[in-house]
Amino acid sequence: MIRRLFLAAVASAAVLPTTVLAGDLTAQGAGDVLDQIIAGLDRYMDPAVGTRAQAVLRDHREEYLKLDSREAFAAAVSRDLLSASGDKHLKVSVQTVDAGRQARITDEQQDLVDRRLAYGLSAARRLPANIGYLKLSYFGQTEPGARMVDAALGLLKDTDALIIDLRENRGGGGASDETLVGHLDRELRPMVRIAWRTDEGGTETMQRLPRKPAGEALYASKPVYLLTSNRTFSAAEGFAYHLKAIGRATVVGQTTGGGANPSNRPTPLSYGFRIFIPNGKVTHPVTGANWEGVGVAPDVAVPANEALTAAYRLALAAAQPLVSTAKSEAERTAAIADPGAALLADQAL
Repeated sequence: MIRRLFLAAVASAAVLPTTVLAGDLTAQGAGDVLDQIIAGLDRYMDPAVGTRAQAVLRDHREEYLKLDSREAFAAAVSRDLLSASGDKHLKVSVQTVDAGRQARITDEQQDLVDRRLAYGLSAARRLPANIGYLKLSYFGQTEPGARMVDAALGLLKDTDALIIDLRENRGGGGASDETLVGHLDRELRPMVRIAWRTDEGGTETMQRLPRKPAGEALYASKPVYLLTSNRTFSAAEGFAYHLKAIGRATVVGQTTGGGANPSNRPTPLSYGFRIFIPNGKVTHPVTGANWEGVGVAPDVAVPANEALTAAYRLALAAAQPLVSTAKSEAERTAAIADPGAALLADQAL
């Protein structure tokens, strides 16, 4: 399953209710989970860093066992893992309300979460003067996510330029981002190559490729703008990095979060916890590098809350309408004169 290949999506952790109370974790439970995490770090992408992180956790064991809430435990362990590794992906979180030893989110529950979130689709609309706007909160990893992308671009394919909003996108990857790239790049140029560390300590290489659309590519030639913030993370960064590297999109906003290391092996934890332990390293064929620790720098740097207006202004200037009417020209003239006002008026539903 694609979900097993790119476990960077945070949909379940972000949306399922995780309100927890002090007293929902015992010292025995904390010790059990800590042992599971330490064992899981044997599979970290960089063995030396994994060993260092294990040593740090062992050194702080007594401190962790004094914590009586799962949220406090997750925060403390995550803080020390980040300090030891510098890897923002290497993080513990609370996934369930149930604090029982066997508590976990089932595949069926995750599927329901994805459906309720429309597989990452937050908005697809036509902005004034025929500019398309697509907002994605994460990249759905399964086939329904790919179908969502096809449907959304089907609605926007006749706009004159496209703005893709990734400012709150925390990752994912798989079916939907490969499908979206396939619609944006007619040449279907390769995405990142991933070197996976295996359980035996070897390496398996995987080349990610855009998906060839079933019909024609829906947005292969018109201008594309990507909105980013310092919260844009993981596969969302990879999407921006790729389109920037091949010269297919203009990135507008802030430098992204800087998390490039993926995982294809989940590490089961008890008591409703989850952990993301990267065991892969990505390399882009154009740059020979990735965005780990540095993020994706924007082509046009503006504060995140100004990125939409900035990109809209650029899109209006670059767009080449295929047809003009008195009404469309009036709308376009007004939008060019004051892009911020045009966006504000458009939001008055």
